[in-house]
Amino acid sequence: MSQYVYIGGGVIALAFVAWLIWFSYRAGKNNASVTTAQAATDSATAITTKAEAMAQAQADKPETESAVLARLDEGSA
Repeated sequence: MSQYVYIGGGVIALAFVAWLIWFSYRAGKNNASVTTAQAATDSATAITTKAEAMAQAQADKPETESAVLARLDEGSA
């Protein structure tokens, strides 16, 4: 009878270790997914900021050559 108790305890311990390995694997996989998503978000934010700056520069550009020269003289270009 005591053999069955030892075998049962061994099976339970083995199941616990297997569950712990599975849980650790999933936690690491989720962490990698979150890290990748954060990197993608940061990249998209940088691209959007650059595009907004380019659009603003296009909107603020001088229309004539004399306006360009005036801005250069002022030092604002």
